[in-house]
Amino acid sequence: MKRLIIAALLFISISTFAQEQTPPEKKGNRGQREKMSPEQRNQALLNRMTKELNLDAKQQEQIKPILSEQALKLQAMRDQRMAGNAKELTKEERKAMMQKRKEEKAATDNKLKAILTPEQFEKMKENEAAKREKKKEARESRQGGQGHGEGREIRGNQPQE
Repeated sequence: MKRLIIAALLFISISTFAQEQTPPEKKGNRGQREKMSPEQRNQALLNRMTKELNLDAKQQEQIKPILSEQALKLQAMRDQRMAGNAKELTKEERKAMMQKRKEEKAATDNKLKAILTPEQFEKMKENEAAKREKKKEARESRQGGQGHGEGREIRGNQPQE
């Protein structure tokens, strides 16, 4: 009987260690991005663009300063927003920031359009749209498919049964 129990324990322990260790499901690379310096983030973006759009060396050199400039502007906008973190943005302020961001994006796109071929630019826009859609789906799944506050249960000082 002892041998049977020992054999069973040995089998269980071996099978536990033999199972493939799978990493937890990847939820994006936000943690990795936050640990990167701005230069590293720009280089990672340039590498991804090079791979997806088949950029040549000349295009890479022309795009690199545009990405750096864009990153600096975005960081300045974030810093400006965080400086007023004590107050919530009004609808008008939020709209103005979104408009400013759209203008910056359009200016960057115009610069990139001058460097990329029409096919590359179209592919870049498709990739951006796919990324936006993926973010939207992720946001909706985090919210459980519910709207702004609809159907949410308020938990507080409710009696427990």
